[in-house]
Amino acid sequence: MCVLVVPEEMKQSKEYTEVFEAYWKEQQRDRVELVAAERGQDRSFLNMVKKSTKQ
Repeated sequence: MCVLVVPEEMKQSKEYTEVFEAYWKEQQRDRVELVAAERGQDRSFLNMVKKSTKQ
């Protein structure tokens, strides 16, 4: 996890707000895509385990 420390005067800047919100949206989208990819890997692994235990 990363912590961003921002001075108060920057927080009041409209430009900072726009840039940060764009960054945050991209991070959220990346996280959603990563979770979806991990779920796919988990399903594949579980299917492999189920097949190997049926034999």
